[in-house]
Amino acid sequence: MTDITATAFGALFGPDFVIVTVNDDTGLKYQLQVYPDANNLGLKQANLATQYYFQPARVYLAKKQDSPADFDFGMTVFKGLMTAEDTVGVAALPTTGGSSEAGGGFCTFSTTFGIPPSVIANAIAAIKAHDHPDPPPTLANLFNFATNDPDPLLGIVPITDNQVVINIPDLSKVGGPSTPMWIEAQGSGKGSIEAQGYSSFLITCNQMAAGAIAGALKDGQVPFTVSATLKEQFYINGANITVTADADKCFDQMSAALSVGGFGGIGDASLSAAYSSMLTSGAITTVMQMNEGVMSDDMKKMIEKDCDDMRKAAFDSIKSVIFDWQPTVDPPATADRSLFSSIFGGASVSMKADYQRRSIKFSQNLTLNNTISLSNTISGDLTDLEPAVKANLDKYLAIVDIGQFFQKIQVAGMSSINFNEILPDGTNLSDPIKSVQMQVSYPNFDNPVGADKKPNLSTQANGFHYTIGQMTPGAAGELAIWTAENPNDIINVSFLRLANDLANWPADQVQIATTIIYDPDDPRVDLSNGGTTITQLTTGKNHAPTITPEQVGYLFVRFTPFPMLPKDNIVLTLTTTFGSRSDTITINRANQKNCFWEIFSDKYEKVTSFSYTVQVEVSGPNFTDPVIQWESPAPIVVEVPAGRLKYINPLTVTIPPAPAGQAATINQYIKNFQD
Repeated sequence: MTDITATAFGALFGPDFVIVTVNDDTGLKYQLQVYPDANNLGLKQANLATQYYFQPARVYLAKKQDSPADFDFGMTVFKGLMTAEDTVGVAALPTTGGSSEAGGGFCTFSTTFGIPPSVIANAIAAIKAHDHPDPPPTLANLFNFATNDPDPLLGIVPITDNQVVINIPDLSKVGGPSTPMWIEAQGSGKGSIEAQGYSSFLITCNQMAAGAIAGALKDGQVPFTVSATLKEQFYINGANITVTADADKCFDQMSAALSVGGFGGIGDASLSAAYSSMLTSGAITTVMQMNEGVMSDDMKKMIEKDCDDMRKAAFDSIKSVIFDWQPTVDPPATADRSLFSSIFGGASVSMKADYQRRSIKFSQNLTLNNTISLSNTISGDLTDLEPAVKANLDKYLAIVDIGQFFQKIQVAGMSSINFNEILPDGTNLSDPIKSVQMQVSYPNFDNPVGADKKPNLSTQANGFHYTIGQMTPGAAGELAIWTAENPNDIINVSFLRLANDLANWPADQVQIATTIIYDPDDPRVDLSNGGTTITQLTTGKNHAPTITPEQVGYLFVRFTPFPMLPKDNIVLTLTTTFGSRSDTITINRANQKNCFWEIFSDKYEKVTSFSYTVQVEVSGPNFTDPVIQWESPAPIVVEVPAGRLKYINPLTVTIPPAPAGQAATINQYIKNFQD
């Protein structure tokens, strides 16, 4: 039988902790907020290592894994000669001959809430030496290391969820009409929950914003901040809580939170804001009692404010009274453990429009035993970068010139092909493309005009590859091709720029040929030439082309059944007709939220409608039950615009009426079917 006295329980929940102050191997000071394991007495009695846990205090700029001395940060600034015809915003700038220098920038970096190994080692030494303030009386017997004991262990408080948000300066109000500034960030969302807590971000800037950010970077200043809301696990000896919610007051506080929050609707933010107001206004009251020990006022406030179980219990007691909501039956498993999802699952939620005030209070008993989760928000900036940038700016700032001093002309091509993306439910979002190749042509600098008086074009199929924030000066050119191995490459192709315009060729004009090779085995591909390769030729002044999967022609429809399918014994079969093409699409409960119809084709540019029929099949709960089938009485016609791109998201597929006399049997099948 397992001896629980020799098992670590986890960080002891409560308002008390010990601050351990140590330096890393560079002399930088760290202050760790340390909690003891709730079973350190048992571990010590079993002659096992006692355990301690530190709580993340802030977000730091991460170091590179393959170069630990360098920060994981990089900014690329690109610039070049652009014109009003190919670059938004240039028309308002002073120009020479109709052209103006323009550009932009990208910035990538990673953050962590982990601390260096040297800090862990020094903190363990401090705990062994009791080199820290005296623990509060509630923890005194748990900071119990003595000579000849096994070395104690120190790790991060266990984290079960990490919601990351990046904050960037709002430059939209800084630049004037002639110098607009634009900046955008990507990377907010779910972050890592391992001990280092790595998160990565991408910042995109237009020309003016890139200049502002790069200028600040040269001085070691980066105006970005990152915050992380963590769900941390603690051990509690056991507490019995009675939560009482006044329905009328809770309805008022929830309504007020929604009115302040704008159009965001009911979600984690509005629920959290309403919960705080419910506590302070008395809409929610609690009675708490510890199984062992004393429930202090600080501990009670900590449970009320930060404990996820407490929040869920409060809303569970009133959700059916003040909210209208319809949870899905057996929704798919998800990693989202937010407050909203833990209460309502995947449902659509709104306030009751016909709420009746009845002065009713609801009580719910909650037992916290062993492990509980607390919310803790930490943040940080990138000021750690300043000394490194001032010591070696070239490590962190790359400059790519496009048309430097009007002496060369460059094309920086990018691809937006999605080579490999599959949703957890198996839905394939990848584009049916094997590779994309780019060739760029421009008049030969030495002999720009041929014997036929036409431009003597020189064609290059090789270019310089680099990615955002990472470039290797002097690297050899490679074939200008994108595959699943290099989907994010920017490929730069350059020529010596003509000194003057030719009679029928402006000096800033290029010819770009893009060849897309489709997957021959993918049924979504339907080219008019009967093959799998298509080449498009464009001549113009766009020096930053983006090759897209739909440029040949694209139909996208996302079908959503109405009503949603509640059981696995219901299957819809859609037969679509688009021009001369017919497809069959199956919708069931597993794929009903991600059911797509895609066609990559150049054959349907002038087609302005498609049609579909719906066949419904319902199986009985027993093997011998006859299957009931019916279908729509006539094809349903859907109008689409003429042109290459046709996009509908979503398209509601209404289930046709059940056959006469079969409705009761169908409903009984669905009710009795066991998934």
